[in-house]
Amino acid sequence: MASLQAEERQYAATDGGSLKDPDQREKILSNFMAPKRLVLRVGAQVMLIKNMDETLVNGSMGKVVRFVQPQFYRTEFDDADPSGKPKSEKKKPTTNDMFCPVVEFVLPNRMTRQALIEPETWRVELPDGEVQVSRIQVGALHAFWMDWT
Repeated sequence: MASLQAEERQYAATDGGSLKDPDQREKILSNFMAPKRLVLRVGAQVMLIKNMDETLVNGSMGKVVRFVQPQFYRTEFDDADPSGKPKSEKKKPTTNDMFCPVVEFVLPNRMTRQALIEPETWRVELPDGEVQVSRIQVGALHAFWMDWT
């Protein structure tokens, strides 16, 4: 990914839960697919680590094409080219919300589909519903070992 000279975004996980023992907590968190810290760039190959729908499932491969604030995805303000520069002269409203990756996937029928990859929650719960450990992170991982064609 270091060879990609493109816009970069960093995502730090938010961990929670009722488990107080730090060693136990870290041991459980280390079993989650979602990393503590994720760095993505436009052009990076990624793999979903959580199902989005019947087509885009855990293991689906794609390529980051841009970053966008979720509230602007597929609106008049979501008009940036892959370099991140607006195509239009419209001024985007400014907010403190995070930018999420938009990933393009090649479907089994050879069609392509873009999807906004938002933060997801992974958790370990007790039978009574108490959340012992949780992690909130963007639902994708780097897919360095795969060749995008």
